[in-house]
Amino acid sequence: MFDLAFITIVVTVIIIFAASMLKGITGFGFALIAVPLLSLIFPMSMLVPAFALFNVVTSAYILFGLKEKAKWYYIVPMFIASLGGIPLGIYALEFMHEDTLKIITGIIVIIFSLKLLKGVGLAKKRIKLPVFFAGFLSGILTSSVSIGGPPLVIAMSRKGYNKEIFRGIFSWFTVFTSLFASVAFYVRGFLTPETIKFTAFALPLLILGSGWGNKIAQKIHQEQFRKLVIYVNVITGLIIIITSLLTKQP
Repeated sequence: MFDLAFITIVVTVIIIFAASMLKGITGFGFALIAVPLLSLIFPMSMLVPAFALFNVVTSAYILFGLKEKAKWYYIVPMFIASLGGIPLGIYALEFMHEDTLKIITGIIVIIFSLKLLKGVGLAKKRIKLPVFFAGFLSGILTSSVSIGGPPLVIAMSRKGYNKEIFRGIFSWFTVFTSLFASVAFYVRGFLTPETIKFTAFALPLLILGSGWGNKIAQKIHQEQFRKLVIYVNVITGLIIIITSLLTKQP
């Protein structure tokens, strides 16, 4: 019979590696997969700050491997907009129940995904304009449940960005917002010794998984990439809601 602590470590390793590989492929999705599963093992108050640090590492790794670089004017306005949402997300993390936060996030993820599956028309008239509101919503979700991708997914899918630009914008945006959120978490006392230890434990898995994901991404066709992004959103939204309902206290 395996020790329960050993099984927990193995499951944690598998989840982190798989999620970081998905992040390497799509440019997002790490927290979408890992948060609902790891929240069954660890408290959200520890996971969310740790995931902010995770996202800095995985996103920076992706940026080094990109062939096509995203322009600064796509990224900076979205990041500035997210700064208005991050404090609201931290406030929600402090005063709302964890399960409530996850259920709300799951519903939002599914709504965005269904819109994508129905086929959202391209915003051709404003294709060069940044997505301010998506950045704001992403800031709220990043600092509350560490899942800031869905608003950006639907916004950039509407603009029809190719996979390199898509992954680049996501990665730069995530680096900026996660660094800012990490500082805010430190100021609020959320970066505990347990969080730092968990981050250090996961670091090799993050680098290895992101590296494999980068290699896979180079072999994926643009249309396959678009479908993969949509399916990730759908499946993850369902996972978030199901796991939250299973663990919700009566």
